[in-house]
Amino acid sequence: MISLTAQYGYTVALNIILAQISINSVMLLWCTKIIGSFLSVPANTWLNTIQNKKPLLIILELVKSGMFLLLPFFFHHWILFAGVLLIEIIGDVFSGNLVALIPKLVNKKGLSRFNAAITSVGSISYFLGPMLVGLLQGQQQAMLFYLYGIITFLGGLTLFALPSIKLNNQRLSKEFKRNVKSDVVHSLKALNAVKGLAGFYLIYILFDNMGTGLDSFEVIFVTKIIGISSAQYAYSLSFLAIVSSILAFVNLQFPYRFVFQIGALVFASYAIVLVVSRNLATVLFSYVLLAIGSTISGNMLDNMIQTQIADESRTQIFVVEDVFTNILAAATVFVMGFVQNIGLSITSTYVSLIILTMSAYLIIEFFMVRKS
Repeated sequence: MISLTAQYGYTVALNIILAQISINSVMLLWCTKIIGSFLSVPANTWLNTIQNKKPLLIILELVKSGMFLLLPFFFHHWILFAGVLLIEIIGDVFSGNLVALIPKLVNKKGLSRFNAAITSVGSISYFLGPMLVGLLQGQQQAMLFYLYGIITFLGGLTLFALPSIKLNNQRLSKEFKRNVKSDVVHSLKALNAVKGLAGFYLIYILFDNMGTGLDSFEVIFVTKIIGISSAQYAYSLSFLAIVSSILAFVNLQFPYRFVFQIGALVFASYAIVLVVSRNLATVLFSYVLLAIGSTISGNMLDNMIQTQIADESRTQIFVVEDVFTNILAAATVFVMGFVQNIGLSITSTYVSLIILTMSAYLIIEFFMVRKS
């Protein structure tokens, strides 16, 4: 939670700071984040040669904390974007390795609850990170980054409590010559080898992208179209975090695939209810659907990958998922902003995104999942 709070918060804080400098600075920030996602794949290929993941995770967090502390010195210098690039690479590699080693720490029966707990932690972090930005807006800009650096450093120290964890990698033992292309292709082939899993993987990326697109302009939609206040919107985000946290204690004893599909349908329902909302109560109901749908579908996908994919491929699959998600989200937000600038209403933009997502979902469901 400590790591995610800093990761979410620093992006919001940098957006605000760079927006005061120029629009081009904001665009360059997001381009840098996308490039960082790309580079996280070769970085993970190289770091995968380290089989003991405990020291790797600790070093990644400590380096990231140092970068947070250094960023304030370069707010008006191009070196700032080099720091952002490194933070994004570290964040993706850290996340992929951490999720991949969970089956080494948690038994199969406890995976569902543990992954749900991680999802709820992400929701809380997504609330806390930006909240810190709001609370400290009257203070010096550097203070936030010093705070993020300190809490990330403390979070890195907590990783010393982990046992030494090694992931099996048969490709290394066979002296396989590693490169980015072969590593990614091998991982995606492993994903596709499990019947239906590639389809679920794509469906989750699509729905996660839809959620990001809706979230990007949500504050405008709920305040200007629905008419609730900014304070009510902030409280509703707290409500969403609480609902997601409660779901961590729900242990569903059903097949992963069946529960994933239920979660995907609930996720889709959230988008529809949000668009037709005209009061705070309906918005809150849509958030309940979002918490249930995103937690269940994300949890089940993680469970399937963690239990059905070998150690050597699992980490790269999670890293590639982050890359796909970030790139698709950046493109989606850009297009949504562009069509609104040329005259399409935010409601029509939302409806278009939902229709496109649901159309792609049905194609994948019938031609990849059902077929397999």
